[in-house]
Amino acid sequence: VYGAVNKNDVINLEFLIPNKDEVQQKIASILSAFDDLIENNTRRIKILENTAQLIYKEWFVDFKFPGHEKVKMVDRGTEFGEMPEGWEVKEIGEVIETLGGGTPSTKIEEYWECGDVNWFSPVDLTKNGMLFITNSGNKINQLGLQKSSAKMFPAYSVMMTSRATIGVVAINTTPACTNQGFITCIPNKILSAYQIYFWLEQNMSLINNLASGATFKEITKTNFRKIPITISDNEISEEFTRLVKPIFNEIENLQEQIFRLRETRDLLLPKLVGGEVEVDNLTIN
Repeated sequence: VYGAVNKNDVINLEFLIPNKDEVQQKIASILSAFDDLIENNTRRIKILENTAQLIYKEWFVDFKFPGHEKVKMVDRGTEFGEMPEGWEVKEIGEVIETLGGGTPSTKIEEYWECGDVNWFSPVDLTKNGMLFITNSGNKINQLGLQKSSAKMFPAYSVMMTSRATIGVVAINTTPACTNQGFITCIPNKILSAYQIYFWLEQNMSLINNLASGATFKEITKTNFRKIPITISDNEISEEFTRLVKPIFNEIENLQEQIFRLRETRDLLLPKLVGGEVEVDNLTIN
């Protein structure tokens, strides 16, 4: 037997609402101000990301990096055609470490109790919808980590969903691990997180085309690691990182502002409607 709610029950529900039109308008104005700030920050993030992506494409796809006029172009017989002398084409798996993930048994509570290890699932990334992500919806503990194939990786690695919804990318801001629905790329001195992120975005169609599977599409780590990438000299790579790092820092700051605005708005709404907070002197800075 299942419980049910009929139409009459819903119709007869009583709600507490502000009794003055002026108060209602002020509440609507306050909430609208929050939404405007969130939307403004979202637009700024998009502009910043597009700016950094254009720089990446100009330097590493079109080979129009600073001083390119003085560099000889050579044909190495690859799909990239002519490329700057001194640059190489390698498989991504030759250049960076890639990690998969795992899931501790959900039947054993001891693996999940008092969890303090970020353990991301694809849902976390799709729900977050932003470049940076800090907390996972579910967390495991050290025992759960030890008893699964999940592997810890450092903050500011690049996570990509590898099955079902393929190609959702995010950068973790704290040490973390994932379930088996990911390929995580670990930055190093050759490739920064920023280069990896834009390389993934640039190659997303290819990544999806390499996916296979009867039940659901998945790109395997083996196939992923074979994807080619152009490797510049260290000076160009380091200069790119110096140039775009402040952009990514600003994106991260704006994301944090959005999170706080949403949190404050959602906490404030019931207090405003319930009359716990006076609206007359309330302002948003």
